Amino acid sequence: MERRIYPRVATRLPAIVMSEEGVQLRALVSDISGDGLCMECNTIERDLVTPHGRFVRDDGKPVELFVELDLPNENGSKTHIQARCHVSFSRRVASNRCMLGLRYIDLEQGAYQRLLHFIDSMLQHNAFSQCAS
Repeated sequence: MERRIYPRVATRLPAIVMSEEGVQLRALVSDISGDGLCMECNTIERDLVTPHGRFVRDDGKPVELFVELDLPNENGSKTHIQARCHVSFSRRVASNRCMLGLRYIDLEQGAYQRLLHFIDSMLQHNAFSQCAS
């Protein structure tokens, strides 16, 4: 059963992720919603941004990450989004691949509306594609 409030869309968007300590890496966003996103990375990259793969710090607070990505628009341009997120889950999906679930804590001004516009356009495109087939 789907427990999500916000619809999510599958995607393959490159992102730049930075830890609180300033460690930066490139990752791939596999799905995105109005609540957060899921990114793919290898286990070494996961360990760089989450201490030893743990997504809760020693003080009991979730690990925070900063994410930057460009959302494609219908006209071929891109919309830049910056967000501060906390890690809500870390899951190994293969021997050397992981998925990190991130929830938005703070988005730059206007970014949330741009994000929702992207999600709506993706949902409309997917609905149109399903009707056309």
